[in-house]
Amino acid sequence: MNLDAFEDTIYQNWTNSFGCSVQTAQLNGTTLLPENKYDGDKLVALWYIGKHAFAKHDPAYSPQLEKLIKELPANTSLTGNHIQKAWGDEAILSRDIGLAYYLFPSDLPNYLPRHPFTLRQLTEADAESMSTLHSANTPEDVDEGFVEVTHQVAFGCFLGEKLVAAASGYERTGFLDIGVLTHPGFRQKGLGKGVVGCLCRWANERNMIAQYRHNILNTGSQNVARSLNFKLYFKSEAITLR
Repeated sequence: MNLDAFEDTIYQNWTNSFGCSVQTAQLNGTTLLPENKYDGDKLVALWYIGKHAFAKHDPAYSPQLEKLIKELPANTSLTGNHIQKAWGDEAILSRDIGLAYYLFPSDLPNYLPRHPFTLRQLTEADAESMSTLHSANTPEDVDEGFVEVTHQVAFGCFLGEKLVAAASGYERTGFLDIGVLTHPGFRQKGLGKGVVGCLCRWANERNMIAQYRHNILNTGSQNVARSLNFKLYFKSEAITLR
C-alpha cells in the first residue's frame, strides 16, 4: 500500500462509519448524527475529519444543535467553541480533546526494550497479571488506556514474572485501535513504546492500519506515538453537558 492509498483508506473508513461519502470530508460543514446509545448521556462527540465536523450526540440535543448550526454562517464546521459561546460555560460539565494517529506500515521502527525486560503476546491466562497492573494505576489511567487481555490482541512487557506494561487492540472503524498502560514505577523506560510496537507489527502482518488515540493532555501517550512514527491526522472533542 502506498501512502496515497493508505490515507485514502483512513478517510474512507471514517466517512463510512458516519454513513457518508468520502467527499463529505472535503467540504466545510457539519453532519449531525444522533446516537441512541448516547441517550441520556448529555454528550456531544465531535470528530473533525478533513474539513468537516461529524457530531454524534445524545438525541435529546438534536433541536438545539440544529438551531445553533442554522445561526452560524453557512457551511460552518461546528466546534466546541461554538457550543460554549452559544450555550455558555454553565451549560458544559466537561470538554475533552482527543488526538487520533495512524502509522504508515514502513515507518514502524525496529525497537525492543533492553534486558532484563521481555515481551510476549498475552492470553486470558494473564488476566490476574493484568488485574494487578490495573490496580497499580489510577482509575483514570486505566480508563484512558483501556487495555484488556480479552481484546482481539494484547502484548505485555515483563520484568521476571511481573507485568509492567501492556497494550491491547481491537478492530474499530476498520482500524486496529490501540491502548497502552504502564506501571507508574516503570515509566519513561520505553516499555509502552515496546508493547505498542508489537501491536503495530501484528497489525502490519495482517494488513490492518494501526490507530492510536489519546487525550491531548496525556503527554506520555503522545511521546509513545511520536517515538513510533505515528502521524497525527484528526482531532475530536467530547463535550458533556449539564
